[in-house]
Amino acid sequence: MLADLNMKNLRGHLFSFKLFLTLSFLVIQLSCKPVIENQQQTTSPSHPIIPLPKDIEFHSGYLEIDRTINLIKNESFHSADRIIEESLNQALTDGFIGNSDTSVNPKIIFITDEGLKHESYRILISKEGIAISAGSPAGAFYASQSLRQMIWDAIAGQKQKSFKLSYLLINDTPRYTWRGFHIDLSRHFFTKEYILKTIDWLALYKINKLQLHLTDDQGWRVEIDQFPLLTETGAWRTFDHYDSICMMKAKSDSRYELDSRFIKTLNGKTVYGGYYTKQDIRDIINYATDNFIDVIPEIDMPGHMSAAISAYPYLSCTGASGWGKEFSYPVCPCKDETMNFCYNVLDEITGLFPDSLVHIGCDEVEKDTWYASPDCQNLMNTNSLAGLNGIQNYFIDRIRKYLEGKGKTTVAWDDVIDGKIDDKLILMYWRDWISDSPERAAANGNHLILAPWTTFYLSSEHTDASLKKLYEFDPSSLYSANVLAKVIGVQGCVWTEEIPSEKMFEYLVYPRLQALAENAWSAARDWSSFKQRLKTHLQYMSTMHLNYREPNLGYN
Repeated sequence: MLADLNMKNLRGHLFSFKLFLTLSFLVIQLSCKPVIENQQQTTSPSHPIIPLPKDIEFHSGYLEIDRTINLIKNESFHSADRIIEESLNQALTDGFIGNSDTSVNPKIIFITDEGLKHESYRILISKEGIAISAGSPAGAFYASQSLRQMIWDAIAGQKQKSFKLSYLLINDTPRYTWRGFHIDLSRHFFTKEYILKTIDWLALYKINKLQLHLTDDQGWRVEIDQFPLLTETGAWRTFDHYDSICMMKAKSDSRYELDSRFIKTLNGKTVYGGYYTKQDIRDIINYATDNFIDVIPEIDMPGHMSAAISAYPYLSCTGASGWGKEFSYPVCPCKDETMNFCYNVLDEITGLFPDSLVHIGCDEVEKDTWYASPDCQNLMNTNSLAGLNGIQNYFIDRIRKYLEGKGKTTVAWDDVIDGKIDDKLILMYWRDWISDSPERAAANGNHLILAPWTTFYLSSEHTDASLKKLYEFDPSSLYSANVLAKVIGVQGCVWTEEIPSEKMFEYLVYPRLQALAENAWSAARDWSSFKQRLKTHLQYMSTMHLNYREPNLGYN
């Protein structure tokens, strides 16, 4: 008897599912002539979705949603289910309870469509309900984020007993596979909880890469079991030049106040710092993974290593940390003990971070201490290296091969293109005053991530002009076809020399994050449309008490 009932229920589910699909497609065919918003124009009715979907067709009519709408879950898309449930509970006065009768419309249903690309999705809203189609959990997740934004817009910031969504069809797919966001955690530190909060915002806007800048001259921020002094001493500093700037600015602007949670007394001195335990890092990675974000560690080497050298002075060619003409002393790649230190650190980093990529920095390396080192002179002679760049390339190649042996691909800043490098390196282009760097990288066969500092550094002054410049950044107007063929994405970077607080972080990042996201996702964009859609997001950020900068949406 139980088996018979289960079979009857299964047939009922299948019949309802087939009926729903049939009616859904009929709605597309029988609706009034659709109003189409593609990449070039905004039409009425409008929508609030950021980043801008590839195609939207509006149909005649509205779907009314209340607390009884039936959410038919898909086990493969559980993260998307979660977003929908959260959104409905936030929007509806009496919360979301659902309807156990699957034969009743309207319903929200997830459909697996293997014909859709990895991150692509489709949303159909009709009188039968909402059908979300995706070929992967990531695609379903991004669809749910788009739907979440439509729900915000529908309730206009106030919980409702019910709300309406326009009948429509969305087909969406991303422009780039790399849609990145970078946080410098060395200059100023942020709690694990705040990183998790930031991940929520990144996920909302379909950012899929989070680069954590964990080491630099000013602090080492991740536990390394083999070298405990990296965090015992290397994670802490006496107040430096940038701390002094922040403290001076804090006299008139509280956003520049140093976070007291990261100040303590060590060996009789007042110091600033902090670090993440390995469990902290695992928590961040797990949370990001649930939100379809890959976490890429950046362990800066051979330069920007003062925090490590102060803990282990043998790492430099001089036996101490110090400062050259422009930048700090680097580690000495000409000594086996230094290379072994780097390998051992990377052993623990690769064991901790599951992503296939490791960023090793390699920017702004002050090489004069290498020139004065007998060890380096011997290395150059033995290996026929061409000058100091030859030493850097030798170091990079050894690190690259070591990481390849662990199944990892190496990422570095584009400074390394000044010497001979392997084409397997992925380069992150930031030095936009070196205009031929992308061309040289492409000619060498390297893939590129675009992060030119005058546009993509979100730590710079935040103005209406900088917001628009970021939004309208167009690689096709700047680079050759050879370069464009090697570009895999773009990345916004937050360098925190003068960002000592969460409030200042938010003021500089938002709503530039929204502009970054649309540039990274949407192949074609519309500034006027973006400004209109952004209004809903500004309202939501206010509701969530985010300290964003209010842009002037009225300028041309």
